Amino acid sequence: MKNKLKLLWSKTNRWHQVIFIFLLLESKLFPGGKVGFQCNDPALSHPYTGDTVNWTWLIGITVFLPLVVMLIVEKQKDKTDAAKQKTLIWYKEYLYGFLINLTFVQCLKFIVGSPRPHFFDTCSPKEETTCEASEYVSSYTCTKAHWLNQSDRSFPSGHTSLAFHAGIFIIYYLYRRASNVRPTHAVQLLCAAAMVFCAVSRMTDHRHHWWDVLAGVVISIPILLYTISRLCKNFECLVPKENVENQNLQDSFEKSEIMENVS
Repeated sequence: MKNKLKLLWSKTNRWHQVIFIFLLLESKLFPGGKVGFQCNDPALSHPYTGDTVNWTWLIGITVFLPLVVMLIVEKQKDKTDAAKQKTLIWYKEYLYGFLINLTFVQCLKFIVGSPRPHFFDTCSPKEETTCEASEYVSSYTCTKAHWLNQSDRSFPSGHTSLAFHAGIFIIYYLYRRASNVRPTHAVQLLCAAAMVFCAVSRMTDHRHHWWDVLAGVVISIPILLYTISRLCKNFECLVPKENVENQNLQDSFEKSEIMENVS
């Protein structure tokens, strides 16, 4: 049975493998980790004030902005359909790396179960009313059902990891493919400022501790290196050979027709 499962997994599409792991984590079929808290811990006593950068904006920008930037740059460099095909190849690999990043972050959140800075406000553990001084409480029960699976998902910062993943990807892509274009540096600075702003906002909103944010940055780096160097071949990906051959045959056919008409 074990060998059959290994064989089935090895034949499964890489996208399906990562998506399966992500959905398995989100289904909460298995008990995750849960770090306890110290009574009256000031680091966990901040009020919940919402998100400066919410998930909708984060996902929308980090998913679609790289595609828009690459399409604009490659269309300026090459007016043929090959530019679009090349962009879609890179974008597909970017999305795969993005999905790996998201899944890995969610996996760590599930395993660690670290309380957020607004833990007492949103979880309101019933054990808080009976603990004394700086007593450590290893097991607790949240009294606010809405925050039952969110108050203890602080480590690491998913916002930070995804923001740096997208920001550094665009910055390096522009360095490789559009370093001589005048607006490039301005776009790179804007991306750098945006990802830093997102990271800082997670701390000022008291949604994460500083070490959660730092962990998010660290996590994004090796996944980015893998995405850029292995998946995108350092932005030297070529259009599939069969597409190039088909394009060359079509060009040759069109040229022969033109010569026949001229003669």
